[in-house]
Amino acid sequence: MKTRRQGNAIVLTVPSKFGINENVDYLAVKGDDDSITFIKKQANIFDEAAAAGKKIDASSGFPDDKPIGKEIL
Repeated sequence: MKTRRQGNAIVLTVPSKFGINENVDYLAVKGDDDSITFIKKQANIFDEAAAAGKKIDASSGFPDDKPIGKEIL
């Protein structure tokens, strides 16, 4: 793949063989060695709950998860 300029942006075209759908949001992370990693954005469960008029209550914690290391209960 080769970069190209489009307006004020540098663009990398993703080949269709990767099977990436249109209009999918990704985070781009540039590594120390100038590598670029694209990470698909996940849905925000808090935004989804708010949009549905629901409330997420995590005040009871996660009883099935055991503390690891120096976690304080």
